[in-house]
Amino acid sequence: MAVIIELLGWGGKRQRYFRVETRSVTIGRGYENDVVLDDAHISPNHLRLDAASEGWQLTDLQSLNGVEIVKNPSSPSAQILGSDSPILIGEGAEIKVGRTRLRILSDNHPVDAAKVLHHLEQDAGKLNRLSIWLPLFLISLGVEIAALYTSSFIEWQWKNVFSTILSTQALLLFLALFWGTMGRFLRGESQFLSHYCLILLAGLAYSLADLLIGILGYNAGTEMIILILSPLNALLILAFLLSANFALATNMMPRQRWISSLGFVMLIIVVSISAQLKGWGEFSPYPDYFSGLEVPALQFASAEPADDFIANFDMIFTEADRLAID
Repeated sequence: MAVIIELLGWGGKRQRYFRVETRSVTIGRGYENDVVLDDAHISPNHLRLDAASEGWQLTDLQSLNGVEIVKNPSSPSAQILGSDSPILIGEGAEIKVGRTRLRILSDNHPVDAAKVLHHLEQDAGKLNRLSIWLPLFLISLGVEIAALYTSSFIEWQWKNVFSTILSTQALLLFLALFWGTMGRFLRGESQFLSHYCLILLAGLAYSLADLLIGILGYNAGTEMIILILSPLNALLILAFLLSANFALATNMMPRQRWISSLGFVMLIIVVSISAQLKGWGEFSPYPDYFSGLEVPALQFASAEPADDFIANFDMIFTEADRLAID
């Protein structure tokens, strides 16, 4: 029966493991050991494991810092093993040597069932292609230019557009590089273009939804709809984007991804509400109306003609004066 020695990292996650096919296993920093650990606080010959009927007999080989028994199914209490006191440890025992934490298992120890891959992970190879990124980039660029043109109230100048586009694309590149670097460290693969494509898709989805919200506010004649729906649209798309980036860059389970994504979104909401509360209840001299410029073709709701509205100015101001006096 082989013994499996797992090297544990943060949170008890396995970083690597050793499989030894002998009944007696030596662990230390010296190269003559069966398991060699790179830790300056581990002695050259630190400990020995001998197979027993109910686990392994652990013996400290007169090490400098001893062996700490963190978890032992054979003995519920943690203890420090000295050089003159061997101890029996069971399946799944965890020990600490120096600053290194180890878990001791047999080769027939059961493992968790396989997890279903996220559909983004299955299709990541499709996104991580130049033939997918380039059309998305060109479409995103066209949408951004169109949005700048329709929202511009001054003379159109390409030099101003280029500076805005370059700053936006620099931000998107930085975000994609951040997620790609995280994926390289956590999973060994960056998926840079996949993250970039996801960010571009999220930007296109936001632009489309924001256009529909703008048309809705235009027909309703009030900017309150935009003030409410536009941030909600941005936060919802941000939550989906974060979850997708977590799926590609980390090994987090779906529940962990959504908790992290929604937690970040909730943090943004709390900060935004705190900033808004500073001006809560203050009088605004500006009326609440839709102040954007839209083409008449986008109007599908009935509206009051401009001539009738102007003809009613005197009545409107009279009513406003009465309300101010009251």
